[in-house]
Amino acid sequence: MQSALDLIYGRYCLTCDAPVTSLEALCPDCWRDTPFIHGLVCDKCGVPLPGEDAGTPEYCDDCLTLARPWDRGRAALVYRDNARRIVLTLKHGDRPDLARPTADWMARVARPIRQEGMIVAPVPLHRMRLLFRLYNQSAVLSARVARLLDLSHCPDL
Repeated sequence: MQSALDLIYGRYCLTCDAPVTSLEALCPDCWRDTPFIHGLVCDKCGVPLPGEDAGTPEYCDDCLTLARPWDRGRAALVYRDNARRIVLTLKHGDRPDLARPTADWMARVARPIRQEGMIVAPVPLHRMRLLFRLYNQSAVLSARVARLLDLSHCPDL
């Protein structure tokens, strides 16, 4: 079915509609403009840090001074440029097709801190926002992340 649709409509970048060769892909320009996080990161919140990863826990200034209600965290993207556009389009643009690649990116960075017994839960969405957005985007993301990491999913925690 997807092959027939590809023949008719083609495949397009998730953010700019440029032609691409695979489903759920970004074109080279959008890939370049998407600030993926890699390298050394804060072990608590996942923000990028300068330097090389020596395999020991490192913390950003905020996490050294502010108490966090979690032990470890990761982020796939820095919230700016194309990443910000992707998030806002997923939240407000009725683009559930963005959830799959975004969840894939999230699972990739979360895999190293995955532990048995963890659960994946979405950020709750207020009823009024649910009314306007029609579905809880974070629940769609968390369901896929849980499936990819083979963890339990609790959509209504």
